[in-house]
This record gives sequence, structure tokens and C-alpha cells, in this order.
Amino acid sequence: MDYPDQQHTPARPSTVKPGTAVGILIAVIVFVAFYITGFAAPGFLLGKGESIPLPAPSSSPAPTSGLTSSPDGTTISRATRPRITVTRRPSPQTPEKGVQVITDFLAKIAGNDKAGAIALACEEQKRFMDDKIDSLLPPGSRVGITRTSGTSKFVLADVAGTVENRSAKGTVIADRKDDGGFCVTTFSIRDA
Repeated sequence: MDYPDQQHTPARPSTVKPGTAVGILIAVIVFVAFYITGFAAPGFLLGKGESIPLPAPSSSPAPTSGLTSSPDGTTISRATRPRITVTRRPSPQTPEKGVQVITDFLAKIAGNDKAGAIALACEEQKRFMDDKIDSLLPPGSRVGITRTSGTSKFVLADVAGTVENRSAKGTVIADRKDDGGFCVTTFSIRDA
């Protein structure tokens, strides 16, 4: 018997549920990952063949060649590793005159001689030195050179000490003048 409110609709084709599709996708990903790691990358599923041990890092120089005997009396040949020689260019000596100008500059600052410190600055920098000394390295500051480097044309000095009762560090740069002497170009000081 048919009821008037029932309609005859054709049966829907079956579809894959979302949970089943996700499960299949996860299974495929796991299989592919297992295959790659088992056979290709680390190869833990491959048979154990002859393995070559890697040399242990050592701080002693490697032998260039030779034969050694093992405890059981058999002779083992050792692979030859090439020696690596590092060639460095000799570093140019930091010009003494440049270091002396920086030392004198810092001594003038420590001795409250701001005008003397400004006199050691390069001509084009002198007009900026007054304000720069007041703000970064006020007279009375006790700063000394900790390390120097440079070329025949400039000297870079790392400095450290106390500025207004605070630990400070920074750099002072001196450049070669046309007459062969040096002058202070710039400096930078910050809290340590």
C-alpha cells in the first residue's frame, strides 16, 4: 500500500564517509614514510653489509700513511688522509703613530683637557668633536685601549673604562693624514 506523502525516490549511490577517507589517507602516508625510511634514507630494512666506520674526531695530527698491527697480530692498512695547511697573510702592523694619537686623545680627556683632545682630531671633524666629547666621553672619563688593529691608513682601537662612574666600552678611529701623521676621526662609547 502506498501512502500519499511517500514519494518513490531512487536509491542514493553509496559514498565514502569522511572518516573513512581520512583513515585511508593516513594509512597511505604511513606506508610511504615507512617505505622511505626503511629502504631509502636510513635503510634499516636493508641487510647489514660491510660497513665502513667513520674516523673519530681527533685533536692530534692525522698520520699521513702507514701500517699498524692489531692486538691479534694482523696488519691493518690505514687510509691516507691529506694534510691541510692553512696559509695566512701576515697581518700588517698597526701604525705606532696612530696608536699614540689615540692614547694621547684619551689622556687629554682623562686630564680634563677638552681643547687638547679636540686639537688631536682631524680638521674636518673638529667642529663636531666638542658636542661629541660632551655627550659620549665627557672630560674626566677614564678610558684606555684594550686592543688595536688597522692598516697603514687607519687605526681602530677598542677601548674600555669608566665614563661618569659607569663601565663603558667602545672604539676610537684615527686616520693617516697627508703629512704621514694621524688624527682622530671619530669615536663611539656605550655602556658596558
